[in-house]
Amino acid sequence: MKTKNLISMMFGCLAALCVTSCLGDDDNNNNSSSTLSKSQIAQCFMTVKGDYTGDLLYLAKADDGLTEQVDTLVGEWSIPTDSTLIIYDFPAKVLAEFVSHTGLKKALAEAPNQDVKCQTRYVNVSPVQFLVNPRTLEYDLFYDGSTHKVHVVFFGENTYSFASFDAESNDMMVKIIPAYLYVDEKMTSYLTQSQIIFLGKR
Repeated sequence: MKTKNLISMMFGCLAALCVTSCLGDDDNNNNSSSTLSKSQIAQCFMTVKGDYTGDLLYLAKADDGLTEQVDTLVGEWSIPTDSTLIIYDFPAKVLAEFVSHTGLKKALAEAPNQDVKCQTRYVNVSPVQFLVNPRTLEYDLFYDGSTHKVHVVFFGENTYSFASFDAESNDMMVKIIPAYLYVDEKMTSYLTQSQIIFLGKR
């Protein structure tokens, strides 16, 4: 990704984060101004519905294994209903970048892609913004001599896991954050927290 595009993405994310954080503050203060009516939700959905293609950006280790760099993959997602966002073919190797356990990291990196279904909740009309609540991803992974049931849980109902749409440029930014990693139903400390960002257009 070109440097100028990366800088633009960072500023765009920061701007959206500031707005959404304010909405989150309203929620904490029980301010009903962030609760949208059915007609407002319908308006938001009509503005953003459709299929999107763009970049999936995430922090990955550079070749030296020490410094971090922003890696870019193709990202595709869709907004089919007023409460749903679907990320298609989400690559497990992205999640593997945030895993410290060597065997699990390698097995997860080789796992097949999965669609990520997310529940959404609109919180702002102009610009359209909504919280993104990804469902847990489940993998059956073989490492350390046996098969393990692995679950990756994302933050939900969180003002840092959200999407924002710019109606003028037709750009959408979606951010999701892996929160917890379970192995055989036990929480582990193998997952380091990081942000996964999608930038794209219809």
